[in-house]
Amino acid sequence: MQILLHQINFSKRILIMLSFIITCGFIQGQEPQKPNVVFVLLDDLGFSQTGYMSQGITEADLDPLFVEYTAERYKTKNSYTPQQAIEFARRATPTIDKMASEGVIFSNAYAASNLCAPSRIAIATGTMPNKLGIYTNTDCEARGPNKGALLVQNLKDSGYATAHIGKWHVGRQDPNYRKQYRGSTHKNDHPYQHGFDYYYGYNMYDSPFYNADNVWEGYQKLEKNPKYNTDLFTDKALEFMQQSIEGDKPFYVQLHLHAVHAPLNPKAPDNYFKQFNSDSYLLNNFYAHIYGVDQNIKRVKTFLQQHNIDENTIIIFTSDNGGSVGWDSPLPGNAPYRGHKGMYLLGGIRVPMFISWPKGIPKAHEEKNLVSTIDIIPTVLSAAGVDIPEGIDGKDLTPYLSGTSKKPVRNHYVCSGIHSWAWGFMCSHSFHQFNETRKRATFASVVIKEGYLWRYVGETVDHLYKEYPDGRPAYYEMYNIKNDPQERDNKIESEKKKAKQLKSIWKQESSTFPPPQHGKKDLWNDIINN
Repeated sequence: MQILLHQINFSKRILIMLSFIITCGFIQGQEPQKPNVVFVLLDDLGFSQTGYMSQGITEADLDPLFVEYTAERYKTKNSYTPQQAIEFARRATPTIDKMASEGVIFSNAYAASNLCAPSRIAIATGTMPNKLGIYTNTDCEARGPNKGALLVQNLKDSGYATAHIGKWHVGRQDPNYRKQYRGSTHKNDHPYQHGFDYYYGYNMYDSPFYNADNVWEGYQKLEKNPKYNTDLFTDKALEFMQQSIEGDKPFYVQLHLHAVHAPLNPKAPDNYFKQFNSDSYLLNNFYAHIYGVDQNIKRVKTFLQQHNIDENTIIIFTSDNGGSVGWDSPLPGNAPYRGHKGMYLLGGIRVPMFISWPKGIPKAHEEKNLVSTIDIIPTVLSAAGVDIPEGIDGKDLTPYLSGTSKKPVRNHYVCSGIHSWAWGFMCSHSFHQFNETRKRATFASVVIKEGYLWRYVGETVDHLYKEYPDGRPAYYEMYNIKNDPQERDNKIESEKKKAKQLKSIWKQESSTFPPPQHGKKDLWNDIINN
């Protein structure tokens, strides 16, 4: 009897062990479960316009010209103090802040461009836009991606359900619709031709928060929808995730929101707006739009938890370029950096970025390595067990998520393009309105390496900026941005050896750059031959 009981107990232990092995996926030949991915990209978000990025900011870190602009423009209406703006930024993103604190914060992240379309095609291809002959929005709008260049195709081929929801702005508009309808996409540049199963979005620089007339679903132009588009785009993302779960497929969803690109004047829904109560409608409304983003990310997080897939879902959060701060996008803006979107100061290219992945990040931490938004999709490919194509610029960040690598992600960062004061508060220093300021702007090139930034700015024409009514000759600058993030102490003369080293990197890299796709060849020739 004792022998029989012992045999039964032994058999039970064997069954339990086998069950555990099967449950954990250790049976030979069984593939590990692929992570789901939600990639949230905001439009023109300022570096410090979220809670987790503004925690260490003080008034001393604010761009003094932005503070001056704010005080002058809003002295009779919509006035607010810098401290009020910092306070609102700190409490506008509770969900985002928690996710960042539990993931990996990339505190040294750069966009691939200071403008949205070049930045977005770079993210999609993992390739710096200058290598594609793209330096401006119009270059991207004239060219579009090469066939097979978008990395999402690799995810789809490996079994992922893929969706792009929100702003596309990657390539040309359809000539058959352009005159009649806004926001169309040329067939060859359409998401359906580049690895996406579902598309709900617009191929333009903006889409109004309510009643947008430029949103398409697949190839179909949609009627105006009165629903607030941050909520609407999230609805579509959740619907796609639900369908993917029901189809037993891992999903990759790009939720590329209109927020916080202009126009920002429309009032955010009351459930977001009521969270902020100052005398400034502008300040209340801007951070209500930010809070709306946060609460929709909370909806995504809740959905994932309800379906028990949150642990193995990667959520990525960043902005396409530096904040277009000024007008209706308030302080603290891009602090502690100067400048804004459209400029090749740090304020135009530094972006907030974090990755949340409970299963893949054993310990939350800050990563100070030099990274770029072009690293995002290569990292997703690696996490999904998909080979990263050779020859691209994007890097795999998964070793930095797990904390297993301390090596530099890249040796340096190089970018170039239009350098204009048109896209933010510096436009108030121009003799002209936005379009003319942009049209008359010069080009600039930047190299960043080992905590230094080297920059060349081409000739500024006369009667463009009030500081230089007679124009300004081309010039070089170099800053130790680790110690001088506001770029105040120009080291170009005092550290000539370092400046020569960084310039040589620019000369080597740019020697293979093709000319712009759409005009500006004289400006390009200047920076290439400087």
